[in-house]
Amino acid sequence: MRHPNHSPIDDLVSDCCQELFAAYDVSLEPADSALFPPRDHLLYCSVMGFGGRQVRGALVLVSTVEPLELTHSGDEESHQDWVRELSNQLMGRVKNRLLSFGAEVMLATPAAISGKNLDLTSAKPTAPQVFRAASGVVSVWIECDYLGGFELPTTPSGKLEAALPEGEALLF
Repeated sequence: MRHPNHSPIDDLVSDCCQELFAAYDVSLEPADSALFPPRDHLLYCSVMGFGGRQVRGALVLVSTVEPLELTHSGDEESHQDWVRELSNQLMGRVKNRLLSFGAEVMLATPAAISGKNLDLTSAKPTAPQVFRAASGVVSVWIECDYLGGFELPTTPSGKLEAALPEGEALLF
């Protein structure tokens, strides 16, 4: 389901988020933004910055506790680690897609926060993408600035491929 107001980068992030959770056997269905968890729910949030010559910005991943438990069991402390790891994996997928469009980025270390009444607002008019899991809600958004006249093409160039498919490891 494509939202008519989403930019190509929003669609790319949406696809990557759904694919990431599917890799953990959790189906995410796009949902109305009204389903975004209210501030009084306990949320887990991770923010991960990125930058390069063509693009820079930050990716935000927010989840209620249920999708985290569906993908990884643990206590509250491990949920913070896990939401960081999920944002790292998500941004890795986004990075691979951006590479196929000719944009190379370096990634920062993800940071996580949790608590009640988190007020997650953006300086830019960026709407979070909301997904319903079997239980709970996941939301993701990206704030991305294009640099030096770069524009995200509508289709990959086909010249560059990811060094490694998502989910695979390279040991040396």
